[in-house]
Amino acid sequence: MNFEWVWEFFEIAGTIAFAISGTLVGISKRMDIFGMTVLALATAIGGGMIRDVLVGHTPPNSMQTGLYVNLTVCTSLIIFAIYKLRIATRVTGKWVRRIYLIADNFGLASFTITGTAIGVFTYPNLGMFCVILGLITAVGGGIIRDVLAQRIPSVLVEDIYAIPAIVGSIVFYYVASTGNINLASTAAFAVVFIIRALAIYFNWSLPGVGMRKKTKKNSESRI
Repeated sequence: MNFEWVWEFFEIAGTIAFAISGTLVGISKRMDIFGMTVLALATAIGGGMIRDVLVGHTPPNSMQTGLYVNLTVCTSLIIFAIYKLRIATRVTGKWVRRIYLIADNFGLASFTITGTAIGVFTYPNLGMFCVILGLITAVGGGIIRDVLAQRIPSVLVEDIYAIPAIVGSIVFYYVASTGNINLASTAAFAVVFIIRALAIYFNWSLPGVGMRKKTKKNSESRI
């Protein structure tokens, strides 16, 4: 399995996953179909566009091919149709929250890999830069989405969000330095997904000043 195939797989998987989470945020904000699609696009390709600009790859990859934009728009339209046709009437808010978290976690892990991989193959000697690329690719789109949705970005207030991406990016960088891209991708994905999942399940949060004590109820109230 070569690098191009691995990168393309996680880029597509992350795009679809983040398109789902972006659309669900739009639904929670009661936006129309255009607003939902804009949030989906911001989430799915926003971080990757920032990454590409930082490495001097312009126009960004998502603008050179219609694949990622089309995937995002189609995913958003499918979710819109599910809600519009009342197919999801039996899905409670709790389950919507779970679907959002799973999709967001999958996207976070996938884009951590693609972002770090671009750094490894363009500037292999700049470890910190590679980790930053992984982090920006993973959380950048979500930050843009939340700003557009007029809420505090999840990365700043919700559980432990950026830490899994940082740890996963470091894991990918050092394992990839041995030449085993497949192992690096698998290990990094597992690390990000598991840490984030544990943070959600156990309500782990970073310490803050003057913060209200977090409970299971208020942790599940935000999409």
